[in-house]
Amino acid sequence: MKLSVAILIALLLVPSALTQVIGERAPKVAIISNEADMPTAQFIGEILTNSGVEYQIMGPGDFKEALKNYEVILILGGPEAYDGVGNISSNYIPPQNATTLVNEPRTFLVSIFKGGRDIVVLAGHTRRETLEASAFFFKDWTLLGLTRLWLRAGYEVALSDDSFAIYYVERYNYNKEKGIYQPYPWGTDEWRVLGRVEVNGTSLYNVTRTRTYLYLGVNYTTVEVNLVDDLGRPRFCRTIQLIDDKVNASTERCPEPGKANPKEPLVFVAFKMESVGNRTTWRIGGKEIPRSITHPVGKRYIKGALVMKFALKYPEWETAVAGFTVEYVNPIVPFGGLLVSVDNEIVDGEPITREVEKLYAFRP
Repeated sequence: MKLSVAILIALLLVPSALTQVIGERAPKVAIISNEADMPTAQFIGEILTNSGVEYQIMGPGDFKEALKNYEVILILGGPEAYDGVGNISSNYIPPQNATTLVNEPRTFLVSIFKGGRDIVVLAGHTRRETLEASAFFFKDWTLLGLTRLWLRAGYEVALSDDSFAIYYVERYNYNKEKGIYQPYPWGTDEWRVLGRVEVNGTSLYNVTRTRTYLYLGVNYTTVEVNLVDDLGRPRFCRTIQLIDDKVNASTERCPEPGKANPKEPLVFVAFKMESVGNRTTWRIGGKEIPRSITHPVGKRYIKGALVMKFALKYPEWETAVAGFTVEYVNPIVPFGGLLVSVDNEIVDGEPITREVEKLYAFRP
């Protein structure tokens, strides 16, 4: 009962003001596009307009000007994009991904360069997938959160007042006797919309995330209360950490990772692919993984497409983080579309699974 009371108190603490980001100047955005991808440029422009973010659509010949005058630059098109766009975007796409993008149908890439500027390449095997990549970027909190657009730009949310998504989490430990990594139950990760609240005349969704796990007989729980607007932008955030149902720590601030710049330039990549014909798997670290899956959720089976996420050093294109994430996504799932997430580490050159999160139940 202590936990229920603590969560109730957290939910009833309605802020008197929204996050301080409101009122700060939004970053200036340049969209680099050729005529072929102009519909996608206009699609992005509509998102930015609805978000109150200033932008300019520019041709590839204006890229140097964009580098001087704009903080966020969105480049539409892959290595073979027309009118010189490909010559620009190729500089910010890992070479191996550029080849895959050209050769494999139903693929798209989001490549985010973090340096003095945020340079985001949104590219697909065809113009159709370039449009899909653009929507994916604005919907995915982890990707958008890497850029200065975080808390500024957003995509219209598709939530009801009682949307939820519940995940089971497993972790993997090494079994020395068997010489294998074995899974064991770890905890749960639960997202819920608990209705709407009014703050200073603004109607916001109360999106609460509760993560719980048991370790050495101790119950650890983290409750995140996020008030988000109709574009999915957090406007108030509170995090409460509990140990055995007792409050251990509490913070009241929305994270702002997009403002930070790494000490050395990095490129964060999300690459999506789906099964097409006999192209049903993709090799990672000597293992064949499915490009698409059918995941059971209750009595339903939901199809998910593969998304690989990783970070590389620039311009060496060497691994920046000793690991990568494999996700399977479907947009019908609320809070980002995640069906399954697999976190992996590279150990002695081999990918080792450390944690798996699987959707158990949801309501759009």
